Amino acid sequence: MTAGDRNRSAAAARGFVLVHQALGLYVGRLPTQSCWSKLNGAGRRAVATFATEAQARWHIDLWEGGWPEDEVAFGLSLHPVRVDLPDGWASLAALRAAGLEEHLGELAHAGWRGTAGHC
Repeated sequence: MTAGDRNRSAAAARGFVLVHQALGLYVGRLPTQSCWSKLNGAGRRAVATFATEAQARWHIDLWEGGWPEDEVAFGLSLHPVRVDLPDGWASLAALRAAGLEEHLGELAHAGWRGTAGHC
């Protein structure tokens, strides 16, 4: 393995997650709604990550009506995490390791792992 391969591998192991102070972690998007850990975790045990901050901001611009000018007042922030699951997902362990425990919401509760995130 070359140094370039190691650098690409290390870069691929890190991503960014979106956190909304009231809604929690951005879990992902369905055709008609967005899923947030404190609102509707969609039965997930992991959250989607973005490879770069720019990709996360672009996604919010496209799907959520734009990145807020005052992100702090809006309660939106980006946090780096280790991507430890296939296809760019971060597990509960990775989210806890990144210090995001308080934002896990229903992702942390086994009862919400049923169909469509309902007990």
